[in-house]
Amino acid sequence: MGDERTRERFGVRDLVLVALLAAAGGVLSTYIGYLGNLINRMFGVPFGAGQLIAGLHVVWSLLARLLIGRFGSGTLTGLLKGAVEFLSGGTHGVIVLLVSLVEGLLIDVGMGILPRRSLVLTLITGAIASASNVFVFQAIYFSGVSLQFILVMVGLSFVSGAALGGYLAWDVERLLVASRIVRRAPHPEAAKPRRWARHVATLVVILGLLGGGIHYYLNVYDPFAAPDEASIEGAVDAPFTFRYGEWEGDERSVRTELRGAVTSEAPRDYVGVPVHLVLERARPRETASRVRVIAEDGYEAAFAWEAIHSDSDVLLTIEEGRLRLMAAGYDGAFWVRRVTRLVVE
Repeated sequence: MGDERTRERFGVRDLVLVALLAAAGGVLSTYIGYLGNLINRMFGVPFGAGQLIAGLHVVWSLLARLLIGRFGSGTLTGLLKGAVEFLSGGTHGVIVLLVSLVEGLLIDVGMGILPRRSLVLTLITGAIASASNVFVFQAIYFSGVSLQFILVMVGLSFVSGAALGGYLAWDVERLLVASRIVRRAPHPEAAKPRRWARHVATLVVILGLLGGGIHYYLNVYDPFAAPDEASIEGAVDAPFTFRYGEWEGDERSVRTELRGAVTSEAPRDYVGVPVHLVLERARPRETASRVRVIAEDGYEAAFAWEAIHSDSDVLLTIEEGRLRLMAAGYDGAFWVRRVTRLVVE
C-alpha cells in the first residue's frame, strides 16, 4: 500500500520540512480561529459556520504528506502542529493535540490507499480529515448539540477540507516544486514548466491569507497581553486597563450554570468582579448603547447597555489563569473566554 518511499526512514530534509510546516500551521491556527469567528458573525451564529475554513487546519499535514511521500509524515506534522498550537496558547487547550493527531493519521491512511497519488484522492482525504475535528469535539464538548447541527458542521468541514485542504495542498506542492523552492521524490511532472495562470485561485487564496494574517497580527492579536488584564475603551471618558488582582475587594459569588447551543456546564459557584463596577470606573458617556466583550482570538459577545450596566450577575472571573466573562442568565454564546477588551459603544 502506498508508494515505495513509505518504507524508508525519514531523512534530515524530511524532518526539517515537517518542523517548518508544523510550526507554520500551529502559529497560524490562532489567526484561522479569528477568521472562523468572523464567519460566524457574518452568519449570525456563535458557532458552526467557521467550519467553512476548517480545511486550512489540515493543509499543512497534507502538504507534508505530498512533499515527503512517506507514511507517518502527515501524522508527525499533525502532532507537532497541535503541540505548537497548544504551547502558543491555543484556545482549545490540550485537546488540540488529539484533534491534530487524528487529522494527520487520517491523511496518512487516506493518501496511502492507492499506489499513486491523485488529485481526487487528495481532495477526499482532506475532506475526511477536516470533518474529523467535528466528531472529536462532539465526543468531548458538544454532547447536547442536535444531530442536524452536527451534520451541518460536518458538511461544511468536509467541503472546506476538500477545497482549502486537499486542492490547496495539491496545488501549492506543485508550485513549490515547479519553482524549485522545494524538491521531492522524482515525479513525471516535476521537471515540466508550469503555467502560472492555472494557479491563479491558489495564489489569490495565499495572498488573501497573507494580507489578512498581517492585519490580524499587527492590529488584533496582542502576544504580550497579560492573561489577567483587559482594556476598557470606546465611548468612555476614562479608559483604563482592568487588572483582576486590583479588584479583590469587589468580588462577589454567583451560582449559575452555562446553557448553550454548543456546550453546557453544570451549576456551580463563580467568583468574580461585576462588569458594571468595571464600566463605572471608565465613566461611560451618555450615548453608550452596548458593550462588546472581545476575546484574544477575535470572538466577541455584545450586550445591550441597559441590560448590563446594572447587572451584578455578569462577572469577570479568572479561569485557568485567564480572564473569562461569566454571564448568568444569558445563553452560552455570551460567555467569553480569554477576554482582552471591553468596548463601550
